[in-house]
Amino acid sequence: MKSELDIDRHVEEINSWLINKRRDFHQHPELANKETRTSKKIIESLEKLGLEVKKDLGKNSTGVTGLIKGKNKNKTIGLRVDMDALEIKEETDLSFASNNSGIMHACGHDAHTTIGLGVANVLMKIKDQLNGNVKIIFQPAEEDGPHGGGARPMIKDGVLEDPKVDALLGLHIWPELMLGQVGTKKGPITASSDPFTIKVTGKETHGAYPHLGIDSVLVGSNIVNNIHTIISRNIDPFETAIISIGVIKSGNQFNIISKQTTIEGTVRTFDEKVRNLISEKIKNIAKNTSKSFGAKCNIKYIYANPPVINNGLLVDLAKEAIENSLGKDNFISIDRPAVIGEDFAHFTKRVPSTFLFIGYNEKNREVSPLHSCSLNFNEKLLSIGTKTCINVILNWINNYNNS
Repeated sequence: MKSELDIDRHVEEINSWLINKRRDFHQHPELANKETRTSKKIIESLEKLGLEVKKDLGKNSTGVTGLIKGKNKNKTIGLRVDMDALEIKEETDLSFASNNSGIMHACGHDAHTTIGLGVANVLMKIKDQLNGNVKIIFQPAEEDGPHGGGARPMIKDGVLEDPKVDALLGLHIWPELMLGQVGTKKGPITASSDPFTIKVTGKETHGAYPHLGIDSVLVGSNIVNNIHTIISRNIDPFETAIISIGVIKSGNQFNIISKQTTIEGTVRTFDEKVRNLISEKIKNIAKNTSKSFGAKCNIKYIYANPPVINNGLLVDLAKEAIENSLGKDNFISIDRPAVIGEDFAHFTKRVPSTFLFIGYNEKNREVSPLHSCSLNFNEKLLSIGTKTCINVILNWINNYNNS
């Protein structure tokens, strides 16, 4: 397939086009569910390339899909790319640095969006030879998981239907792999990501008379200590789970027993049973600890992103395509899943899927991690990612049967 369609040549021909697209997206980042300019530019590009475009998808109608119709109408392979930025002030010296103050593409979604357009560009040139359809999903609000994210509203709007998506590919640039390497694994590849908030209400009093009040700080401290026993005493040691407390807020005066204390944290795991157990344990500990001190508490636990679970057969076919495209040494079998959360997980619960990590690390060059104010990468990544996705899609179209 590679020699017949000459994917390498097609991608090389659009290299400058890819770089210009990425720099435009990077210079005009937009936050979750506010990707109006980004969406408009995507639609313009897809329509100019000749794809069948659907727009106004998702919570705030910024989601877009582009459909490439192949000669076999009974199979459709999907590619999902995300397009939102983060509320981070950019600190780079790039000539195309963010024009939107305090907003930056610090997670590489500008690269993801560009790769999606690159796939559309090349596949439209060979659409008459495609043994199936390709649907490219441009998803908003990946970073907004705790508030609903962008995947679920698009799914609700039927993004996986008409035509029905048989298999779905996702990707993320990744600092733990070298530029030119692509990695994945069977089974879980990212963790669930669930935030929680506990508000403890006690009774305010003067610090000199603590016996007349109910100390919400003391109650909150005991809740935190008790929560940290969940993993060591309730979770099978062969399972993986993380509970992290990131925020404790209380009081505004040193000599007043605070009435209210707020605790915020996150839970990460790879198993739904473990996920549910931790949720229930946190709720029980917060309620019972508060009650033992005579305090009250309110608990908000959000099931945000489930784990991303890769389909084994699709991983095998992806590996084959990547090794043929990039060379055997450049496919990396990931040993351990990442404990990040990823909105793509909602798609994997509904359709067989695989999520890829596209490396951007380089020897003798300091690279910034994801969500960093200084994030940048070698723009060779754009053609590598585009070529990788195209070859995986072609292999799936020809060899995957979801019947």
